[in-house]
Amino acid sequence: MKTVLITGASSGIGKIIAEYLCERGYRVLGTSRNKSQESRIKNQDSRAKNQDSRFKSQDVGSFEMLQLDVTSDQSVAGLMNYLSEQQIKIDVLINNAGYGLAGPLENFSMEEAKAQFETNFFGVVRMVNAFLPVMRAQGGGLIINTGSMAGLIGLPFQGHYSASKYALEGYLAALRMEVLPFNIKVFNINPGDFRTGFTANRRIIATVDPVYRRKFDQLLKMYEHDENNGAYPILIAQKVEKLLRKKGSFKMRYVIGKFDQVIGVPLKRLLGDTLFEKLMMLFWKIKD
Repeated sequence: MKTVLITGASSGIGKIIAEYLCERGYRVLGTSRNKSQESRIKNQDSRAKNQDSRFKSQDVGSFEMLQLDVTSDQSVAGLMNYLSEQQIKIDVLINNAGYGLAGPLENFSMEEAKAQFETNFFGVVRMVNAFLPVMRAQGGGLIINTGSMAGLIGLPFQGHYSASKYALEGYLAALRMEVLPFNIKVFNINPGDFRTGFTANRRIIATVDPVYRRKFDQLLKMYEHDENNGAYPILIAQKVEKLLRKKGSFKMRYVIGKFDQVIGVPLKRLLGDTLFEKLMMLFWKIKD
């Protein structure tokens, strides 16, 4: 049975996928940035006592949990050293760590914009760069990135979140072709709105100009309503598990969610950017 490593597995989609795969016999290692989050998860086996305490599994849930900060080169290197020392072969890497940062694009500080990309995009790049040599050496592997429908359809007042997910799409398109000769397969999962902790964990930028405040609050309420009434995340876990059993090639992306959201992706292609934008502006009530 395959061994799977999932970043951002302490809550939300990552946690649901980890638990679901464990129940079906996969060995799962999750990662979390904070030790306080790790304490809620349980491992399946013990670790050597002489290992660095940052990478000891916590015996408190249904799968193994390791501490990892995807924004840190040192932390990623430490994880890779730990896996090597423990002779743990990772067959599947699921890059799931990420968060949403909301606000008018004009009001984002450069630090806030860079922080959004540091986790959502460069965090994926760090993990992929770390695992590619390992997967080449072992004769292949599978890399799954958690993208978003926001990486296919731009979201007003969540522009840098959308941009970070759009960046994953371009990265994916190039990466797939570069690593295919090494039997390393890559694809994105692009969820719509799901009932997870994403809403509660969304961050707001430090400053929102009064000229944007009313529309910002209006759209944020709409987003939160759609998220709180979104699909159940178990659907993503089921799709991932089905794909892990798939033989042959993979599509570039798998869009998952309620029909009324998923239909937006082909509708955008059908209508074209300009007409689709007008439709979405009516839906989001951008103009009074």
